[in-house]
This record gives sequence, structure tokens and C-alpha cells, in this order.
Amino acid sequence: MRTRCTSHSVSVTRRLTRDAGAAAIILVLLTPVLFALAGLVVDGGRALAARQRAADIAEQAARAGVDALDVATLRATGADTIDASAAQAAACRYVTTAAAGAGCTVRVGTDTVTVEVTTHTPTVLLGLIGVNTLHAASTATAAPATGVRTAEGP
Repeated sequence: MRTRCTSHSVSVTRRLTRDAGAAAIILVLLTPVLFALAGLVVDGGRALAARQRAADIAEQAARAGVDALDVATLRATGADTIDASAAQAAACRYVTTAAAGAGCTVRVGTDTVTVEVTTHTPTVLLGLIGVNTLHAASTATAAPATGVRTAEGP
């Protein structure tokens, strides 16, 4: 009887040892996938933050640009006319100061300033799979408001 038990335990041991190293192979194959998922989480958060930062910069740049009113026209007629060259310079100056290397496109209308900002943010983990930069863009428009404006009552 002992012979049978021994041969049975030997065959069970042989079956168990055939899988040796399988976990290591699976771990090696899954490591890039895990890094890619971690990269999506970390760099995805950075992408959302970069997009919000681009929106903030665009809004503030549009406000800076719309502050460049044509003072002579404002005093003569009371119209909120924007000085186009001064508005463009002020908006781009703000973008350059707020985010070095950011792109700035300014469109000035008679009563609005529209600023488009593009930013570039380096990645943390996605660089391991070849994605080195995250691009974010945002557009904002501002209109001048002078004086105190109230709704007329009955």
C-alpha cells in the first residue's frame, strides 16, 4: 500500500511543478498594461487640469483685451468701442505671462474680444508608450461693460 501512495503523491507533485513560472510570465506580460492604466489615470488627471487651466487663461486674457477701450470714442459718444491693436497686445501679453510657451489667437470685433489659448503639458507615465505631450485648447469671449447698468423699473 505504501508503494501506491508514494507513486500517487509523486505524480501529483509532478503535475504541480509543470506550472512553475507561469505566474512570472503573466506578470511580465501584464506589467506594460498596468503601467498604461496608471498612465491614463495620472496623465488623464493632468489633461483635465491642463484643459481647465487653458480655459482660465483664455477667460482672463479676453478680459484683459476687452479692457483696451477706445477712450476717445467712449468719451465722445459713450459707445464701448474696443481698440483692436491694444486689445490684441494686452490679451497676448497676458497669455505669455500666465503660461510660457502657450499659443494665443485673438479676434477683436467691434464689441467683443475672443481669445483662443493652446497649451502643451508634458506627460508623466504615458511617455513610456510614446505619448510625451498633452495638448489643451480653450476659447473665451468677453464684452466691455462701462458704468452701472440697471434694469429700468415700472
